[in-house]
Amino acid sequence: MTLSALRIGEILESYFKEHYNSEDKFAIKDIQSLAKGWQTELFAFKLYREGNDEESIEHLILRMYPGKKMASKTKHEFEVLQTLFESGYPVPKTYILELNQKVLGHPFIIMERILGKDMGEIFLRALEENDHKVLSEEILPLFASLFVQLHELNWKILANKTKYTEEENPFFFIDKSLNKLEKQIVNHKIIELLPLLKWLKENRNKASLEKIAIVHSDFHPHNIILDASGKGFVIDWPGAHIGDYREDLGWTLMLMEAYTSREVKEMFLKFYEQLSGKLPAEINYFIILSICYRLFEVTLTIKFGSEVMGLREEAREQIKETAYHINNLLVSLNEKIGLSIPEIEEMLDELKH
Repeated sequence: MTLSALRIGEILESYFKEHYNSEDKFAIKDIQSLAKGWQTELFAFKLYREGNDEESIEHLILRMYPGKKMASKTKHEFEVLQTLFESGYPVPKTYILELNQKVLGHPFIIMERILGKDMGEIFLRALEENDHKVLSEEILPLFASLFVQLHELNWKILANKTKYTEEENPFFFIDKSLNKLEKQIVNHKIIELLPLLKWLKENRNKASLEKIAIVHSDFHPHNIILDASGKGFVIDWPGAHIGDYREDLGWTLMLMEAYTSREVKEMFLKFYEQLSGKLPAEINYFIILSICYRLFEVTLTIKFGSEVMGLREEAREQIKETAYHINNLLVSLNEKIGLSIPEIEEMLDELKH
């Protein structure tokens, strides 16, 4: 059963009083549901706290994880956010981790709300208006700068998130990714992706480790909030892990090619290269790897429903509404390696009707 924003506010008032074990008065005001992602639900609210003749107001975010078996992912994101905040990387400050699902029906975290604008909205508006100046002088340079800054952090601050040691072979991360992907494809019998998986395995030597980094896993403009001064804060970290930075970069380039255009993708990549001072080797391999991941999660969700991927129920409808991006990826895949996947093309045709 989905709780209303009003009911969530009522529950949180009691929760804060108990959580802080305080005699102060707590009031939740202006609670509102924000845009929902594939995995989580977000609510913004103001927390009023009154005690000892003082009153404070905090702008906060409630982030709930409605999918099955989400406690570990909730805890993981909370720990990652805390670690990154302490390192000085621009993320919201997190205050509360709650894994007891009896409170709101799902595990959740409560964090600082960055008052500002969604970079993704500005990005889309610039695309729609063909505003090259905003794209090239404001959005893409800042976007690339935050990405490079992440990849230049000392990855060892999240060393507990991987079994990697620096004595491992240079194919540790790509083998780990391919083994995970193969297990998922085989277990769920998404056989239409086996030819693409075969290509990735046959060309695996192109993915020798270049640089270890903290990987966000879903770095795109909608996951960046700009405050009043224009400073960017990065959100949405449940998939964060340690890996080759090109795994992260390849996913972002894949999304840009799928949802925008190759021109925008190439413009962003050029900024990334300039700021990082290096040309990512064999980046096309990682884009193709990302295409495979995307086609897997979309195909699985369409065939078996959102819950099997640990996504919200609405994720399936969101995929249907943006089915064009899958078609863009299929075209890109055919052009890059000459591979077609007719089963997914047919699935897209059925979605249109």
